[in-house]
Amino acid sequence: MDALKAALKQQQNNDIQLITESAGLGGNEKEVYEKAEKLLVLEGVDLLVAYIDLRVLEILKPLLLASGKLVLVVNPGANYPQNWVPQPSIINLSLQHGFLCWLTGKLAGQLNYKNASMATTFYDCGYLHTAAMVKGFTNTGGEITYNYVNNQRYDDAFDINQLTGYLSSDKETGALLCIFDSLPSSLFYSRLSHFDGAGRMHLFVSPMMLEKGALDKTGEGFKFPIDGYQAWQASLENNANRIYIDSYFRQTKRDANVFSLLGWETGLILQQVLLLGNIQYNEGAQLVEKLSGIKINSPRGEMKLDPETNYFLAPVYKCSLPLKSVELSIDFIDNPLKEWKEFVGLGTEGVSSGWTNTYLCY
Repeated sequence: MDALKAALKQQQNNDIQLITESAGLGGNEKEVYEKAEKLLVLEGVDLLVAYIDLRVLEILKPLLLASGKLVLVVNPGANYPQNWVPQPSIINLSLQHGFLCWLTGKLAGQLNYKNASMATTFYDCGYLHTAAMVKGFTNTGGEITYNYVNNQRYDDAFDINQLTGYLSSDKETGALLCIFDSLPSSLFYSRLSHFDGAGRMHLFVSPMMLEKGALDKTGEGFKFPIDGYQAWQASLENNANRIYIDSYFRQTKRDANVFSLLGWETGLILQQVLLLGNIQYNEGAQLVEKLSGIKINSPRGEMKLDPETNYFLAPVYKCSLPLKSVELSIDFIDNPLKEWKEFVGLGTEGVSSGWTNTYLCY
């Protein structure tokens, strides 16, 4: 919310009035429905920004579509729909965690790793980004030989003994697919560094494991290389990113991060809706059509709505931390549409379950 307000202020936009309702962590479907209904029916808002997970969105769709209003769904993107058919008045903005984890798993397979262990936490494995990483790896011919799910507290007692015990007995597995949030990432890296076989491991990690706070704090680097993908890096050299970082800090006295990026980009999208001119707010589908042809200058690069899914797409960043290095090497895919279409085309078969909580641990 602070980043959204900062974006509107930076654009000197006084035409947008924010009417807000809190739905907690977004896991109570009844509560989320009641708050959305209040905003759309009683408050009569012109459009709705909903920070909710896709599992909760399914329950809201009849209400949202009946309103005819434009709806912007915002979340980290760890879950993804079984059915990618776009709804005419609903658009999606995310950090694309599922897509990025799929790219990471695919990278491990492309580097000719045939066997890999999957390591994650109790909290993170409740989202589909874990399935996406595994799917990216197995679809390139790889096989998961061991699954490790840590359910410990993130303190000095944290250990990965079960994982290292398996790796000691399996000398052939050199790839580790990993999904941890920032705090346990640091603990995981530290514990793995003390494993005798660390030198033969290659880690393929989720976006949060590449955050500054998660990586080596000793300045000595690691005994293993690390690869993965991110949606955004604070070090990106573009004018939109500098404006975002400077404006956000000036207005909040806090450093910008990937989480606040979603609020900032929401402000950019709202501003773009106003610029469309001659707006009929109860014609959300027409607004979506107009937005689909517009490029938005985001801190992560040029962002554009994909009309086949109604998801905003932006450049993605491949990050590598070579052996013993202390500085990430960053490359990027300027237009990931080809990869995105492949990811979307895979589909999700069978029954899936997981958290409805919208907030990944950051």
